Amino acid sequence: MKLGELHQLKGDELIELISKGETFVLYVRSERDSDKVKEIFDVDVVFPELAKGFGDRVKFFWCDINEVNLPPDLKIYFAPTVALFKGGRLLKKLEGIKSWAEYNRALEELLC
Repeated sequence: MKLGELHQLKGDELIELISKGETFVLYVRSERDSDKVKEIFDVDVVFPELAKGFGDRVKFFWCDINEVNLPPDLKIYFAPTVALFKGGRLLKKLEGIKSWAEYNRALEELLC
C-alpha cells in the first residue's frame, strides 16, 4: 500500500470528522518542507503500513498541513505528525518518526 491510496483530507474535512465524533488516525505531512525535513519520507512509508495492519479496525487519513484547515486547539505545528483521534478528540500526537513499537502501542491504546 502507498500513501496515495489512502484518503487525503483537504479543506474542512478534518473539522467535519472531529465534529462527527469520529475515531481515526491522521498523518500530517508537508510537501513544502519535505526537502528540509527528511523524516517526512520515512513516515510516508510507515503510515501506509500501519493502515495495512490496522485499517480493518480504524480509519486512516492523511493531509498536507498547508491544504487542510487544522483547528488551532490541536496544536499541530510540525510535520510529520501522526495524530490519533478517539470520538472526535485528540488522544495522542506522535511527532517525527517513531519506532514501530511506539506506533503499535499508540494504535492499541486508541482501539481499547
